[in-house]
Amino acid sequence: MKRSIFSLFILLLLLFPTSCKKILGLDNSSYGTTYYANQFAHDLMDAYYLWHDQVADEIKNWSYDTDPVAKVKSLRYKEYGKEIDRWTSLWEDVRPFLGSVTGNTDSFGFDFLLKGDAETGRVDYGVVTYTYANSPAAEAGICRGDIFTSINGAQLDLNNYSVLYDGGTVRIGMQDGRTVSLTARKMYENPIQTVRILEMGGKRIGYVHFTGFTMKAAVDFEDVFSQFKSAGIDELVMDLRYNGGGYTVTGQTLGSMIAPLDVVQSGSIFNKDVFNSNFEDSITRFEETIVVTLDDGTKHTVHAADVNPGVPRVWFITTGSSASASESLICGLKPFMKLYTVGQQTYGKYCGGYIITAEDYYDAVAEQGVYGLDASAGLEATENWGIYVIATRYSDCNGITLSMPDGIPADYAAADNPLDGYALGDPDESMLSAVLERMGVKPLPAVASRRDVPAPDSLLPTAKPGFGVRVLP
Repeated sequence: MKRSIFSLFILLLLLFPTSCKKILGLDNSSYGTTYYANQFAHDLMDAYYLWHDQVADEIKNWSYDTDPVAKVKSLRYKEYGKEIDRWTSLWEDVRPFLGSVTGNTDSFGFDFLLKGDAETGRVDYGVVTYTYANSPAAEAGICRGDIFTSINGAQLDLNNYSVLYDGGTVRIGMQDGRTVSLTARKMYENPIQTVRILEMGGKRIGYVHFTGFTMKAAVDFEDVFSQFKSAGIDELVMDLRYNGGGYTVTGQTLGSMIAPLDVVQSGSIFNKDVFNSNFEDSITRFEETIVVTLDDGTKHTVHAADVNPGVPRVWFITTGSSASASESLICGLKPFMKLYTVGQQTYGKYCGGYIITAEDYYDAVAEQGVYGLDASAGLEATENWGIYVIATRYSDCNGITLSMPDGIPADYAAADNPLDGYALGDPDESMLSAVLERMGVKPLPAVASRRDVPAPDSLLPTAKPGFGVRVLP
């Protein structure tokens, strides 16, 4: 992030050349971790927060708070008591969140849904939805459709399932009687899970299931779409059912690989971004080539137009876990081509933001000498702190935000059923089968139910949907 942070703080200086000289009006005796965390969070909210004008008084009158994490949450914009902003967050340790966005994290290597009763909070079991390749879970033989009922010897419930995202070592009791011990390890969770080219009904159909918009995925998709173009696909299926989003530049890259070639070559508007009154609105265009900066700082040029297969329409598989960059991709493409959503309504994350670490902030403070702050003390006090601040609302080229306020409805309903016995990408898997039926390459079922085995209901979101991460200028 240091590659872009200094332009951020030059801008901050221009916006607020005299504010906060005496930091938040605090007495110097308050100096310490929470003091510097308050300063850090205040300044970034004051600069970037999308609903800044609506909460301007609260930001202006921000006073020292012994719990700055709760302070930021309390400032999130609400209307008539409803929390409009559900995402802006401050963390004492931002590294797990950064890892989930970049794909580099301590991981067991699988995800799951819960089956139970939402009203009573009862959990009957968890069902595995997918595993990452070369992960502890995959090496232990865990795969989609496996059912587990206990964690570390205790019955699965709403209080203990979250340890499956915490790393370390866990013992998972499987329904078939096995006990599987898993130790998390640092790994890249490659979001491009399954790539297939199906030949059915006289058509060649490109299918890809992917779980996140990482920067590396933007580069890796060049190879995926090169395969699709070489095969001469007639239809494209993008499976977003478990995709909570990620970097918006990856969405722009994918959009440029999918949209009609003349749209890409003309540089038509892919997304419009609305900021708060501190900034002018901006646009993102379809591009023939896109330079992607990976998390290690290396740059790669992706030749999006060269691998665009020129399909006339695209099919998206969506659920309530399809969020943010997933929704933005659908939104940006819709004015330019036929597209259909199959599954359930998306999550409804119609905005994006910046992840900024306290380290970046205080490094920039040291360079610029702003506020008279003791930057070295700030760095030491706020090690690993970071904020995700919602900064933009996206729309299509016409200013329409399809996912606002509650998500994009499905054109055709279909249920996700990890218990149907088929792998993702199999033509008989429940949701892909529904797409192929609507596409006209498989007969429609005689009855509404797709399988004899009931699909598990998702009791609650078991991941953090909707990052929508912008890259700072």
